[in-house]
Amino acid sequence: MANNFEYLRPTTMGEAVDMKSSHGARAQFWAGGTDMMLQWKAGITDFDYCIDLTYVPDLDQIALDGDQLRIGAMATLDDLDLQSGLHPLTEALGETARMMCTKQTRTLATIGGNLCNASPSADLSPPLAAMGAQARILGPDGERTIPLTEFFTGVRKTALADGEMLTEIVVPDVGGDVAASYNRVARTVVDIALVSSAAFIKLDSSGKITKAGVALGAVAPTVVRVNKAEDLLIGCSLKEAANGVANKAGEHAIATANAITDIRASKEYRTGMTSVLTQRAIGRCVAILEGNG
Repeated sequence: MANNFEYLRPTTMGEAVDMKSSHGARAQFWAGGTDMMLQWKAGITDFDYCIDLTYVPDLDQIALDGDQLRIGAMATLDDLDLQSGLHPLTEALGETARMMCTKQTRTLATIGGNLCNASPSADLSPPLAAMGAQARILGPDGERTIPLTEFFTGVRKTALADGEMLTEIVVPDVGGDVAASYNRVARTVVDIALVSSAAFIKLDSSGKITKAGVALGAVAPTVVRVNKAEDLLIGCSLKEAANGVANKAGEHAIATANAITDIRASKEYRTGMTSVLTQRAIGRCVAILEGNG
């Protein structure tokens, strides 16, 4: 087991950033601890200072702010589930959260922790990426916002610089008729994804798709957007999206995937399933918007 660490408990975001800046790489932020503690016990990660964010206010809010959906980094997966009725997109995210782990773990595991862990197979990354989510970051030099797809820089690597912390996820332009869906293949209900795909669709008043997102998980070092599939969907009717465009989008998903073979699945299986899952995700979005979801 790794060495003991000193426990620090900030009560403001500024204080948390100051603590991290002071202790540098020897300090780690503590959110839910469900991943970090296991990694610490296994000797995968080591630190001298644990900065507990539990007592920092306003980091666990899930709320609509105008046409934005704001999700605090310290909101738990269970919070996301409980807020499913807030908006069609929280319904999709709540459904995703219920796939991820047991109820007991969901009460501890945080959204920010899941994203900062930066696992290629993370379940929240694809639906949030498909929605066009942004990561809001606070550090010694102030606040900055980047697309969530740029937040992930590699396997278990993020764009966070020394002293920075993820404060919230913002999904812009959520007004009007929108839907999202996440599909995955896993060995068991609460297992991590072998391969996954998510879709997001927004309609205008005439019923045409004005905004679309398709994202894949567990087929590359980071979550990836399928831009060509998104371009195909924009301008389509729901009928067109369901009948032919979804199949073509699946083909673009295969072309975008950069999967590997490991002990859990082969490259060929993962790549092939991206098409199936992408078609299902788009189809589910269509069904929701048609009132059949």
